[in-house]
Amino acid sequence: MYKDLSAIYRGDDRTIHLHVVNAITGDDINITGWKVYFTIKENKDDSDEDAKIRKDITTHTHPTEGKTDILLTHEDTYILTPGTNFYDIQIKKVDGTIQTFVSGEIDVLEDITRRAD
Repeated sequence: MYKDLSAIYRGDDRTIHLHVVNAITGDDINITGWKVYFTIKENKDDSDEDAKIRKDITTHTHPTEGKTDILLTHEDTYILTPGTNFYDIQIKKVDGTIQTFVSGEIDVLEDITRRAD
């Protein structure tokens, strides 16, 4: 699935709410024991080691309801380069299978205020 995230200002906090449901029935999928990978890269071909943001989520807000949050702090987003960046969210199930849940573009907007005291 390809979906652009709404724009974010460099240096801002953001929470991305993820809800995993059965595509046919709409029922929640239990994500207990799953690992969620969130990655933002400046270029799609960058290695994961060169990614601007890499998050591995193993503690979920409501796993039996298929819900988890990806928290981006201002420290995370402060290093983003303004312009179009690329992201994806992958899931690793308990049985070891990995699937890309969503991927797309995120526009990073240049902030004016850079102090946060």
